Amino acid sequence: MKRLLAVAVLVVLALGIWAWYHLRREVPQPAWISATPRDDFFYGAIGTERTAGLPFWVWLVLPRLCPDHVPGPGGYAALGRPWEQGREMPVGFAKKTVGYVRVGANCALCHVVWSRPGADEVPLPVVAARGQAADLQPLQAFFSRCAQDPRYNADDILSEINMATKLSIGERLLYRYVLIPRTRRALVEPSVLLDAELQAHRQRPEVSFGSERLKGLAAWLQEQRRAPR
Repeated sequence: MKRLLAVAVLVVLALGIWAWYHLRREVPQPAWISATPRDDFFYGAIGTERTAGLPFWVWLVLPRLCPDHVPGPGGYAALGRPWEQGREMPVGFAKKTVGYVRVGANCALCHVVWSRPGADEVPLPVVAARGQAADLQPLQAFFSRCAQDPRYNADDILSEINMATKLSIGERLLYRYVLIPRTRRALVEPSVLLDAELQAHRQRPEVSFGSERLKGLAAWLQEQRRAPR
C-alpha cells in the first residue's frame, strides 16, 4: 500500500511539473527588446499573453492556412500591420514564453501605423498622431473568418506547424487537444489579443493605467508625440 501511495505521489508530482513547465513557466524576452525604449514599445510584452493572445505557432501559420482570407501577399503586413525589415514579427505583437510560446498585443498594436512617404520611399512604422489609431478591423476579421474555416483543424494546423518547427510529442498533444480548440473559440472574439486592461483603455483612453509598466509606456508615447517630426 505504501509503495502504491509513493508511486501515486510521484505521478502527481511529475504531472504537476509537466503542467508548470508547459503552461506557466515564464522566460524573459530577448535582451535587445528592452535595450531601447522604442523596441520595448514596439515589441515588448506587457502581460497580455498571460490571459489573452494566441499560441505563437498557431498565430504564425494562420495566414498560410487561410491565404484567401488575406487581402494580398505579405501575411500580417497585408492586414495592415507595420513590419520592419529583418524582424521576426510585425510591430504590436509581443512574443513571450509562458509555458508555451505565446503572442500577445502591446500598446504599439493600436499606436503604431505605417508612414506614408513618397512613392519611391519604403514605408516605415511610426507612432500614430494624437487621436489617430491603427485600424484593427482587417486583422480581427481575418482571425474570425479563419477560425470558422473548415481548414482550421488540428491535422492541417499541425501539418503547417511541422514545416516551421518540430514539436515534441507532449507539445503536439497539447496543441491538438488543448491549444488549437481553445484558440478557435478565442479567435472569433473581437479583442482576442487584448486583455481586460487594454480593452478598457480602448473604450476610455482618458483613464490612467493601473500598472507601472503601462504607465511608463504611455509616458514614452506622449514624449514621442510631442517631439518635432
